[in-house]
Amino acid sequence: MSSHLDSHKFLSLLSPFKNASIMNSKGELIYSKDADSFKTTTSRIVLFQIAKKYLSPKPGDIIISNDPENGGTQLNRIFFICCLHINLFVVWDAELNEVQFKIPLTPLVENNKKNEMIWQALIESQPAAEKFRNFFEKQIQKMNQMQVFKKFITSVAAESFQKTWFKLTKSIFEDHFSLKSYGQHQLSIEYRSQSIKINAEADEKQNVKAFKLDFSGTSMAQNFSCASHVVESGLIIEISKFYHFEKCLSQPILDHLKLVLPPRSVVSKSIATGEYNFELQKLTRQMMKHCLNQMNIQGKKTEKKFNIYSTAYLSLNSEHLQFSNFLSNSRIDFLIGDLFDKKILHHSEREYKAVLKYRLDKTSQLNLYGVKSETDSEIRWIKINGEIAHHAQFILKKNDELSFEWKI
Repeated sequence: MSSHLDSHKFLSLLSPFKNASIMNSKGELIYSKDADSFKTTTSRIVLFQIAKKYLSPKPGDIIISNDPENGGTQLNRIFFICCLHINLFVVWDAELNEVQFKIPLTPLVENNKKNEMIWQALIESQPAAEKFRNFFEKQIQKMNQMQVFKKFITSVAAESFQKTWFKLTKSIFEDHFSLKSYGQHQLSIEYRSQSIKINAEADEKQNVKAFKLDFSGTSMAQNFSCASHVVESGLIIEISKFYHFEKCLSQPILDHLKLVLPPRSVVSKSIATGEYNFELQKLTRQMMKHCLNQMNIQGKKTEKKFNIYSTAYLSLNSEHLQFSNFLSNSRIDFLIGDLFDKKILHHSEREYKAVLKYRLDKTSQLNLYGVKSETDSEIRWIKINGEIAHHAQFILKKNDELSFEWKI
């Protein structure tokens, strides 16, 4: 078995998706892809396990859900659980901003046919029925696209393939793990008047290589918190990027990660809207990256100070257009379509400064989330009608002004 060749085939199978997982009937992760700025690795696993327990999806079935208190993240992010084979499932997520209500685990497609009762109630009855219809039909079509890889799907579903693949990915993990320093690092911060603490450890005991991430001492949740699977998804991606095994992330690697999240804490208590999920995932990822870097500093004599950096996620929804933008300390991904009259003050690979005037007669909804830093507010900021904006939902009216300056 060639890890490079099989990774390429997995990527081809998952090419229609930004975030997706391939899993077997036991709930074991075979392959994972997270190309969206918001990571859902563990969220997909959690939702699959719930769906498998209560609905037992069969080949040709697609089950959907978005409930932030039961494995989902935000209301507008819909998860799809698709059964390709009795021992192979694909779980992915996609955004539809019009969805602002909970969808419990629901059989949208059964035996390759739409569930007409569900389709009528969930889609055709909506004020924006055409947009709902286009979105869900596009997602169903992705299941059909994957059938091009039917031979590969049958191969991956075999126990023998999975056994060999897991053995290979475990070997890659152990090799890459050994190339980095072992050690421990603790980090504690105050954010939104809450304490978040992490004790990260990479070690080998009794010939078992493992990570332990302990958030004990983190503040109990009040109004600001997120689900544990949201935090875990971000941490897994940060670790896999640091150790360069993101292209073979699978169950044997997850089995080497031990995560301790105090119950009902800032990093483990879901809330009905999921509105702080993006913010807390990005924040804990920054903390994780800092800990990993500190454990691997040569000599370890000087500890680098941890500074939070700002991030921003903007999703804008109009009658005819929906798009999302992400800004961080290393990325500027920003598209505005034809919704604004724009005045670009400066635009380069490392800086974007603009004033955008909303031009439509009909209103649009702008959702803004992200991490707010106190140290980079002069070089990374967003304003709406002259007022600094950070975390909120806005209804844009004609001539409203969105301005920002963002440097990386």
